[in-house]
Amino acid sequence: MRRLARLSTLLAVALIAAPAAADASPPAGERAARQALGAALDAFREPLAAGAATGERDLTAALRDLAVSLPALGRRDRELARDLLARPTDKSSRSYFGKEAASSPACSAQFCVHWTDNRRNRPSSTTFLNQIGSAIDRSYDVENGTLGWRRAKSDGHLGARRGVGAEGQVDVYVTNLGSNLYGYAANDPGQKGARRHAYLVLDRDYRGFPTPPVQSMRVTVAHEYNHILQFGYDAFEDLWLFESTATWMEEKVFPEIDDYLNYMPEMARRPQEPLTGRSIKVYAEAVWNHWLSGRFGDEAVRRAWEVSRAERHFAVDAYDDAIEAFAGPGFARELGSFFAASAEWKVGAAFPDHGAYPDVDRSGRVGTATRKARLDNTAYRLYGVKGLSGPSVTLTARAEKGTRSSISLVGRAGDSGPVTVATTYLPKGGRGEVTLADPGAFSRVTAVVANVDGRSNREDQRGRRIYRSDGSRYRFSLR
Repeated sequence: MRRLARLSTLLAVALIAAPAAADASPPAGERAARQALGAALDAFREPLAAGAATGERDLTAALRDLAVSLPALGRRDRELARDLLARPTDKSSRSYFGKEAASSPACSAQFCVHWTDNRRNRPSSTTFLNQIGSAIDRSYDVENGTLGWRRAKSDGHLGARRGVGAEGQVDVYVTNLGSNLYGYAANDPGQKGARRHAYLVLDRDYRGFPTPPVQSMRVTVAHEYNHILQFGYDAFEDLWLFESTATWMEEKVFPEIDDYLNYMPEMARRPQEPLTGRSIKVYAEAVWNHWLSGRFGDEAVRRAWEVSRAERHFAVDAYDDAIEAFAGPGFARELGSFFAASAEWKVGAAFPDHGAYPDVDRSGRVGTATRKARLDNTAYRLYGVKGLSGPSVTLTARAEKGTRSSISLVGRAGDSGPVTVATTYLPKGGRGEVTLADPGAFSRVTAVVANVDGRSNREDQRGRRIYRSDGSRYRFSLR
């Protein structure tokens, strides 16, 4: 077949004319598998279940969990799961979008875009379909070209139609997803091992989201295509690494679109919740990857994926390897620096779009009276410090014995800096102190108490990690 160099060009023409690793799946009991099935069913309800005002991207995670746990399901549930994982061109699929258009798919060397003439599910216009093609091209050029990510794992002849698209291209399906679901990437069922191929589904018009339609589509393409690439590295990786990386990638591919800022209030309101969780906050955690790429280069984020399988699909260890590979101090220390930086990230140049970031919530004030707090893994609290004078101020703390912890004092001069940060790392918990000189010179001083311990060596019955430092106790005061 004669292929054109650019997918967007091929789409325009069509419309005018009209090696696997030996890893085994992570253990998943039937209970965890049935929960994954329930989550996927909820996401596919008609009409689609309403999510947050910013729209939902949770379906990719639900379908990933379902594909991984598929072997643990009983026969009937397994058939239902396969139906959910089936492509929109499969008539047995719950997401079936109707008979494929006569000129569909339009393929390049890397992608095949599929659409239907069904009135409810067809693309809103020829122009919008061509804009999808351009967004796919740009995502490939940046993610695989500029940033050097490995190409997606080939799916062989899946998605082929009339001899077109049988060369392992990534298949992209355009259909009606409603106004609460941006799009999703899904593993084809029947695969084994951690490296997997997948397909991508996009909405037909992207109306009803907080960001305009074309911009919403573009960042969704960058985000979900990154999931496709992630599956080619390690489909078993922790959710928070999946989503924080894909949302970070939106800004790398389309820096002129700041859709990720819609999620930043979740990060600012919930510093006391672990980075390693599964709530909508994982999208806001893109800012952690922005911090790392600013410190060590974009290669550091890619490195975490390259070592993921070797690090037992454990995000904390993958990040630890990646940070150390670029002469950084390791995950725990670097996380402490990131938490301290977040106290005044609105005035620093360490983050893109920093002026638009919301202020991170403070948990009250700390003074000479002792305060107490409990913190789970990879969580922290900020405290205001006011009315200080004298040559210095010292924050003293006693962290839970054995818990990797970090304490900081952050001073901001005036309304826009400069910012001074003093940090002490406590590798085994216990007592520590940190001092900030001349506190009266600052318009705002913030105390930071952080649990930077992400270690885990076991899981619960649902297959969720149990972190050894959860519930760690802290006592702290100023002098």
